[in-house]
Amino acid sequence: MAKVILVITGVPGTGKTRIAGILKKRIKGVEVIRATDLINRKKLFSSYGSDGSKIVKMAPLSRVINNEVSRSKARVIILEGHILCDIKVRGAKAVVLREHLAAVKKRLLARGYGKDKIRANLVSEATDYCGAHAARNYNNVFEMFSGSRTTLPNLIRMAKGEKVKKQSIDLLEELRRIIKEDRDLAL
Repeated sequence: MAKVILVITGVPGTGKTRIAGILKKRIKGVEVIRATDLINRKKLFSSYGSDGSKIVKMAPLSRVINNEVSRSKARVIILEGHILCDIKVRGAKAVVLREHLAAVKKRLLARGYGKDKIRANLVSEATDYCGAHAARNYNNVFEMFSGSRTTLPNLIRMAKGEKVKKQSIDLLEELRRIIKEDRDLAL
């Protein structure tokens, strides 16, 4: 069987790390590579933004990730990180994890994100930033709700090289409702 490469991306708070961890436990022979770990370990950032986030060197990150994938002996490689929608990983299928905005907001508040960063991430999720960017970089892009009971079985099927049905997710109405209910997040 050929090597299976799955990129799990999505905005912060959509459950990427949690789901990658579950897949690591459930799939024999899987290797999980976290983009954040590579960025930190290899110092693939140039500075910090005004919100404290790292300004990542995208071309070096792309080279490092593609080298890690080509060197890996694992049968299944799962790459995890929100930034992965913005780079190309040779031979990978992209899975954009989506989540209801109230859940994303709650998770980001628990992480201590400020209101501007929360607002930016909610807008990114509602407008499908990761999905649109992944579509530019990958031939196969799948959107899945992280909390859906079909997501893990579908990801396991994909890891086995099986086909799964694509879906489309629209969260714009949720964004309108959250902004109306929470004036601190109003644009």
